[in-house]
Amino acid sequence: MIRSLNFCILCTCVLLMNYVSSQKTYRAAVYEHKVIFPWPWASNRPMALAQMMVNMKTFHAKAHMAGKQGVDIMVFGEDSLYGYHMRYRHVIKHYLEPIPDPTVIMWNPCNEPMRFPQDEIQVELSCMAKRNKMYIVANMGDIQLCEPGDPRCPKEGWYQYNTNVAYDKEGNFIARYHKQNRYLEPQFNSPAHPQHVYFDTKFGRFGLVICNDIIFYDPIVELIREYNVTDIIFPTAWPEALPLYSSIGFVSSFAVGHNVNVLHANIRDPHNRDVFVYGSGLYTPVGPVKYVYDPISPTGILIIGDVPINVKLPEKIPCDVNPLMFGHPNMKAVALPEFKAEIFKDWYNFVRVKGTEGTVTVCQDGFCCYLNYKKAQSYETYAFGVFSGIQTAYKPMFKQVCILLKCKTKNPLSCGQYVLNAHTHFSHFHIKGSFSSPFIQPQIVLSGPGYQLDLPPIGGFKYDATGLTGSATKKPLIHAALIGRVYRKDCMTCGVY
Repeated sequence: MIRSLNFCILCTCVLLMNYVSSQKTYRAAVYEHKVIFPWPWASNRPMALAQMMVNMKTFHAKAHMAGKQGVDIMVFGEDSLYGYHMRYRHVIKHYLEPIPDPTVIMWNPCNEPMRFPQDEIQVELSCMAKRNKMYIVANMGDIQLCEPGDPRCPKEGWYQYNTNVAYDKEGNFIARYHKQNRYLEPQFNSPAHPQHVYFDTKFGRFGLVICNDIIFYDPIVELIREYNVTDIIFPTAWPEALPLYSSIGFVSSFAVGHNVNVLHANIRDPHNRDVFVYGSGLYTPVGPVKYVYDPISPTGILIIGDVPINVKLPEKIPCDVNPLMFGHPNMKAVALPEFKAEIFKDWYNFVRVKGTEGTVTVCQDGFCCYLNYKKAQSYETYAFGVFSGIQTAYKPMFKQVCILLKCKTKNPLSCGQYVLNAHTHFSHFHIKGSFSSPFIQPQIVLSGPGYQLDLPPIGGFKYDATGLTGSATKKPLIHAALIGRVYRKDCMTCGVY
């Protein structure tokens, strides 16, 4: 058992070293589009098409800018063509197109625009790729008639899917992916079985997922572990949800924890009174290449960066059958929880982070987290917490979390509430835990100017077999965490969906 654990840890380190040694890059772009929402909603196809073309015009302009800068691959966000407000199947139907299966047919929509009916958006995207000589991945809606005798067929007689489409540099249609893990999307269906969709390029194997797919095992972890995907393409309409689920923080931590590049294209809707949607970037297994977190800009933001090619070794790491431990926490430093506080309806055990340095271990239900820290003297309240169990705020998922965070106020019950800025610098912190799963994401979120969030740069932290280490952070710390997912314990038949 111990040999297997060490093999798992050592292989992970070898993969990262192999990655870092490569100097080759490709140029990627993600466009965080300020969606022009259709209104009134279309009552027919021509009206829906005219509304989508308003957004498409901006796509073309940004793709032209990216093409002039030598971009190899460009990604647009989820729901970029029509927004995320249409929850009615009969309304969004007019915005959808029947998208053929590229594993069955070979098609270049730009060269053959009349081959399939109602394919205007697909033709536009294909021509965009061909004209700018780049791979294009965009999100749109697919409508598919049911096969005769299909017992799952919706009452209307067809399926509607939230869909990614991909085109190569000649405009050839190369990939179609239907979103598996929906979130508040009654207008769409999920496919009967998880789809594992990817395409190969000279600079990597790119897996396709959408938004909520990043949280669950299928399809994203399967793509990485079983299909040797090196890069994840991630269109999303991701609302801010601090702590833990900030868009840039969570996606960057996924890249590090799962040893993949992630091309993360969000959309912009920062003025929604209910949710704030923004934050996009290009991330690697050792940190972010480039990202944006801008709650102020009234326009869309184009991000272009050179992403190191992710060279992964072919050997599979047998981590899925053995627990991963960062070594035993210092049990001599065990502290009784001083208070409980809520994060996304889950109750964490917390202890205050007192003084300017110290060591503490705190546990919950047999799962223990360890922290060693040095920080500046400040008036702000920080706490170190632990959680182990089923998260109930959304689809039930089993999590193990160690988190060092700034509390919103001096009131202990504020620990875990939304915090956007801080003033306290940590010269050192080291976090580890007794995790029972290898699927762990290290996350560090810093306080930027105004109310912007920042991430540590490449080389600004260390994540290895000893845990997560940060040193001399140049910007104040909002939170640092190890987020473990025990997928095999997810409860899919209970709780709130």
